[in-house]
Amino acid sequence: MNNTINLENAHHVTLPNGLGAMLCHTPDTSESFVSLAVRAGHFYDPADCQGLAHLLEHMLFMGSRHLPKPNAINGFIEQHGGTINAWTGTEYANYHFSCSGDAIAQTLPAFADMIRQPLFEEDALNNEINSIHAEFEFKKKDDLRRLYQIHKETCNPQHPFAKFSVGNSDTFSQHECTELKQRLKALHQTYYCAENMKLCIASPMPTQQLEALVFQCFGTLPSGELAPDDWPELYTENELGIQINIHPLQSAKRMIVTFVLPALQNDYETKPLNYISHLIGDEGEGSLLAYLKDKDWALNLIAGSGIEGDKFKDFNVSFQLTQKGLMNKNSVLEALFSYIELIRDASKEEWRFHEKSKLNALALEYEENVKPLGLVTEYAQHQFIFEAHELNKLRSTIGSYDKDIIENALSFFVPSNIRLKVISKDVKTTQVCAFYEAEYSVENIDEALLQSLASPKRISALNLPPPNPYLANEYTLILPEPGFSTPNKLEDNKGYRFWFAQDQQFHSPKGDIYISFDAATFSDSLTSVAAKRIWLGALNDHLQAKYYRAEIAGLHYRIYGHQAGFTLHTRGFTNQQTLLAIQLLDAVLKFTPDQRAFEHHKALQTQSLHNALLNKPTNRLFSRLSVLIQRNTQAPVELLDIIENISYEEMLNCRNTAFEHYFVEAFMHGNWESEEAKSFSTTLRNHCINAKGAPLSRAVSKLPVGGPLYHEVLCNHDDSAVVLYLQAPSPSLTDTALCMVLEQMLAAPFFNSLRTEQQLGYIVGTGYVPHNQHPGMAFYVQSPQRSPKHLLDAMTGFLFQQLNEIEFYRFYWPTIQQNLIKQLEERDLTLSMKSQRLWVSLGTQDLGFNRNTMLAERIKAISFEEIQDYAQQLAKRERCGELVLFSRGKFETLPTPEKRTINCISQFKKEIPYY
Repeated sequence: MNNTINLENAHHVTLPNGLGAMLCHTPDTSESFVSLAVRAGHFYDPADCQGLAHLLEHMLFMGSRHLPKPNAINGFIEQHGGTINAWTGTEYANYHFSCSGDAIAQTLPAFADMIRQPLFEEDALNNEINSIHAEFEFKKKDDLRRLYQIHKETCNPQHPFAKFSVGNSDTFSQHECTELKQRLKALHQTYYCAENMKLCIASPMPTQQLEALVFQCFGTLPSGELAPDDWPELYTENELGIQINIHPLQSAKRMIVTFVLPALQNDYETKPLNYISHLIGDEGEGSLLAYLKDKDWALNLIAGSGIEGDKFKDFNVSFQLTQKGLMNKNSVLEALFSYIELIRDASKEEWRFHEKSKLNALALEYEENVKPLGLVTEYAQHQFIFEAHELNKLRSTIGSYDKDIIENALSFFVPSNIRLKVISKDVKTTQVCAFYEAEYSVENIDEALLQSLASPKRISALNLPPPNPYLANEYTLILPEPGFSTPNKLEDNKGYRFWFAQDQQFHSPKGDIYISFDAATFSDSLTSVAAKRIWLGALNDHLQAKYYRAEIAGLHYRIYGHQAGFTLHTRGFTNQQTLLAIQLLDAVLKFTPDQRAFEHHKALQTQSLHNALLNKPTNRLFSRLSVLIQRNTQAPVELLDIIENISYEEMLNCRNTAFEHYFVEAFMHGNWESEEAKSFSTTLRNHCINAKGAPLSRAVSKLPVGGPLYHEVLCNHDDSAVVLYLQAPSPSLTDTALCMVLEQMLAAPFFNSLRTEQQLGYIVGTGYVPHNQHPGMAFYVQSPQRSPKHLLDAMTGFLFQQLNEIEFYRFYWPTIQQNLIKQLEERDLTLSMKSQRLWVSLGTQDLGFNRNTMLAERIKAISFEEIQDYAQQLAKRERCGELVLFSRGKFETLPTPEKRTINCISQFKKEIPYY
């Protein structure tokens, strides 16, 4: 079953109370998707109780009339094969869930009950204030949140965007609990009414029944009225023409040029901003980015994204600068405005617009991995702005070229209409923002600079893109041949192996090619890995402008490192893909960075590793877990010193030695005939003349059973964090299945106990975590208020109790079993996902390509007594290897026994046995 939603056939209905609903009958899908948009975002917070809308969103999950227990709605939806979530934005709050297709008859009434009749219990209210505060504390060191707060403080203070949207215990504690409860009730009563809500549902339930169900669930909602949206301007003249200097936590150097626009929703048929961002964001030869990279001023450029609402829109051009670029930021601005003039002059060149239309049409026609829940969420909100006939066209391609509409949009791209953010540790700051304590300053942009940008000089190196050579006139499907539905080994000589399979499921003119190199000299030491990272960075940079046209024509590529070497992966339309793969392979085999590129990418890798050390504690712990468990994976903290000291000659030597002797494994899957695959394999083998090696081991550390090993990860963050990893004794089907079952069984109770009841932190969870197909499970908590010892005691206390009382879960076992089987039996959603699954199967020697099916069969056969036996062995520490990773934050460290403490990563890797 797929999950395709055809919005062009949507049925629109308005209930007598004023609730608008968009109903999409999807007979071929196995799931239902529901989203409710409420015009009740943080813009509607009372001025003296900011964050209230966010708190209200949390409280709706804390029990309702028919499901009174906190988070009971989550469990109810999960029992019906789905998930539920929500968010609070600027103007809107959104509540959305999925469930098994036919379960909507049970889940929609429960969902409506949660929306209509929340209980607002005071205990739950205090808990959720703690949760929101933990979320706030967790994000305090997030540069994006800090930037967002500074944005709020530098816009029109009369506009509701300036409000603090999140809330925390300080803002809420200004009110007594009973008063807060009354305010929540008042906010709910005012805004959670039919006229102020829009619903979008996609379901296999027939439209007539669906309409009756919606009427039954929401028909008795009070009508109320639509919330007003007559806000003042987001920016007055005082907030335009300014430069905001911001001191980041990470060592970033960025400049964001913001063009202030009105909302341009009426131009949905021409979509001028899509066209403009397509041209400004071009990365090919002659582009703005290529010019800035050639000058060594910028590393990256993103055009288009910015805050937006029903009546305002920021269009951002964001530059990742070098130190040299920061010193020449005025010249970067001159180049931007010079390029915008080229776009303005070309607005009459109709072919450019039609080429973009064709690219959009192709992307839409052969779109992969559409997330239906995201789509219905988008459309729930769109109903506030668009008429029914317009809604059905929104996802269609750019339709009509309209020079006037394009020129009108471009009229806002002028220097007098900009705000500038300069983000660097080098800038001077004069003030500190509220809540997030980020330093910044505001100054007026020099008038002389604005005048010079208004009539920019023509820069000869800048050119708009030529017609795209990778765009084909037609994309045809081949006829499938018998015997190629799973990978066939077409060639297997010493050092070279080639597999091929056809797509016989998706009927798409697309495919994937994977070419993996195992090279000992790229993975056998820290110096090797450092050299590989710098070489790969320089290689990808070298190829970016050259093959950007292929990227936007639907021919994508990635060249990335793995633990035994690196992989070249191409995907997209099969038309010309083999040509692209060979062109890229030639570059891989021949490319040698010069001294300048080496120094540049060495500096970038150093910055990247420094930034990795600033990651959130939980992320750092999971990253270190991979390093400790996988033999050839290296830790940023160990690589940093090596990368800072590696010489150009050492990098060259590693690169040259790696290509003297290697092993190549390739896989081609998709819309190709077998003869094309054989021909491509021959060409590939002829290029890889030194493919004479053997595949390298993907060994996994064998953790001891009987008690944990401990490892501390030093982290520049106030929160403490603990990850408890349990490693199964083997990768057998039984061990894998039991590991998956137990993780699923304990996930919800673990979250409920440690987060909801004990309030240990905002980040609490479990996960099934395999390494190179070896199964394991992880339990994790990150906390702003408890020490690692407290967290570990709570985690192990929970586990021992639950494992010894596993009989309690007998009632839930059939539901957990069904959900796991459903996940494992799910068909691949896209051709690329199928290619990746088959490629992973080749890497793990699963040559039946049916491990998930076999796992599903094994889970079907598991008796509850087997689970009990497994749980008892775990509780007695007789079965799984154990590893505790922790970060102390601002607390005292976790006392650990010397003999079971990993102090040196490389020493540990030398001494530990491997599977």
